[in-house]
Amino acid sequence: MGVSFSEDRIDFRGKLTTGEIKQIVRNGGADTLQTDTLPLDISTLQRLNEEYFAKYPHTELRIYTYGSCDLSLLKVMDKVRKLSVEASSGILGIDAIYQLPALKHLCVETPKIEDKDFLVKIPVSLESLDLDIAAKSFDLKPLTRFTELKVLGLHKCKKNIEAISELKQLQSLKLHGITPDSYSFVNELPRLKNLAISGGNTGDLSELYGNKTITGLYLFHLPKMNDLDILANLPNLEAAEVCQLANVSKLPDLCKSKLQHLCLENMKNLLDFKPLQFAPALKTAAETVCPAAITADTILPVMLNLKTKQCAFFTSSSNKNKEFEKLASKYDKKYEANTHIVRQIIFPDGRM
Repeated sequence: MGVSFSEDRIDFRGKLTTGEIKQIVRNGGADTLQTDTLPLDISTLQRLNEEYFAKYPHTELRIYTYGSCDLSLLKVMDKVRKLSVEASSGILGIDAIYQLPALKHLCVETPKIEDKDFLVKIPVSLESLDLDIAAKSFDLKPLTRFTELKVLGLHKCKKNIEAISELKQLQSLKLHGITPDSYSFVNELPRLKNLAISGGNTGDLSELYGNKTITGLYLFHLPKMNDLDILANLPNLEAAEVCQLANVSKLPDLCKSKLQHLCLENMKNLLDFKPLQFAPALKTAAETVCPAAITADTILPVMLNLKTKQCAFFTSSSNKNKEFEKLASKYDKKYEANTHIVRQIIFPDGRM
């Protein structure tokens, strides 16, 4: 029915002709090959499997729909290593996923998974798993079987979340809309480098103080969090992105920190940047959507830090933005946001 190309993805719809499949193969390895057209066509899937995914195994196959998604024909895709399924009304034929021997990376976004043994049946060889499942009854205990898992993202589901402590190869953990009773399980992950926490009612991260493995931290929209002391209490923290923490009004003392990159967004009550002047390893610092009350004096400590080579602070005022850029130039700073730098560190798989 058709193919369209963009810089990093290929869209296909329905049954493809031989010419269209050859065009997809000639186009080379995109990041994502995706469709929103159901039902899936088995002949198209078979040819994409043998002619495209056998040649470009690092491309993600993405199937997304606003209705129900029937995956039963997907079982022919034995060359697919990366799969993303997003279905707003549920997934049918989910057992097809169990029959994908090459699968290493799986993302599933759906309100509910009917098969209670889903985590028991999906391939144990997974290296990354992202689950966005609204059902609170979804049990995470079977996660312990994924001994090679390096990246785990969880949205909303938290039953038996402490099972994560058994994932000794885990390097990146993303918790969205989850408020664990305790974060102590994080300290039992010897290879964990990156931790992302967003949504939920987390207000205290003191259980993580002293954690020596975490080098990247992402905090987003945590309305009960009143301080950023965590930045000073992760001894090997190198990169942090902190967004929409409305009750935070100051930064901790960072004079002993190893923090190299700090990215802020919409921190409406944070107007004291003095600790950044004395952060000995700080290479870049930036804030997008700065509060209206921010001034040149507010950001001056960043300018006075000789280790900081790049910064940027963006407000809704074009005049103020020009003033800040001029100030950065005066102190020989590159005026550019650092979001891309920080996210490449915290989210190396490209999925937030």
